Amino acid sequence: MSTTDFAEFERSGWARRSGTYDGGFGAMTAGLHEALLDAAGVARGTRLLEVGCGSGRLAAAALARRAEVVATDGVREMVAVAARALPGARVLHAELPGLPFADGEFDAAVGAFVINHVPDPAAAVRELAQVVRPGGRVVLSCWDTLARNRAQGVFFDAVAAAGATPPADLPGTSPFARHATPSDFAALLAEAGLTDVRVEQVGWTHRVDPGQWWRDVLAGTVLTSSLIEGQDAGTVARIRAAYDGLVAAYAAGDGSVALPVAALLAVGTRAADGEMTGRQQGS
Repeated sequence: MSTTDFAEFERSGWARRSGTYDGGFGAMTAGLHEALLDAAGVARGTRLLEVGCGSGRLAAAALARRAEVVATDGVREMVAVAARALPGARVLHAELPGLPFADGEFDAAVGAFVINHVPDPAAAVRELAQVVRPGGRVVLSCWDTLARNRAQGVFFDAVAAAGATPPADLPGTSPFARHATPSDFAALLAEAGLTDVRVEQVGWTHRVDPGQWWRDVLAGTVLTSSLIEGQDAGTVARIRAAYDGLVAAYAAGDGSVALPVAALLAVGTRAADGEMTGRQQGS
């Protein structure tokens, strides 16, 4: 699948889920939001850009800190949802890369689980590094391994246990996949000219009814839901049975499950004017 086809797969998939993402899968991702804003140094008066804002949960948390927020998304349907939820923010339709902002316009730029959905991650990070001021921070997150991130891992394990074959029209992997380790994620930011780069492993627990979580993932993801919904009815039934068995290992005793969630949080700083990065020095 070409990068253009990948971008269209993502865009059309999120457009279909713009009305169902927030209450389920979107609520789970919010477990990272405060840590992400802390890493970006977001406080009263911070000029903050959020890319891939989705339904607006992260931007809302930034507004609660009295930041000045511009939120963007590449899916028009998501922009409409976010605009309704964020009367205190400027919400724009803009794709990454291709943002309509000036050099150094923001104090910080953040993106929660968006870098793994863009067709050109390196170009995206370079652009984010440019739109923050010298000394400003770029903070991005991606999912950790499926072995650690069991909230999603149980679905992929269930597909494998059911012997299901991925539908032929699904992307084999995202362009970001080769960067999805702490060291490679850090290198991606450093190669964009950012300094003081660090990548942290962050974890939290998502407590939810297991049947509801099945519905949340099918209604709030693109690749995972397509992997399951593209199967015949018998295969979907086998996947669901395998899922039920796997998720039972996380039973919390009241009918819910406590699923481990894990992400990588990457932070980099734009070099001050006149300061050469290691990349620019050739080191």
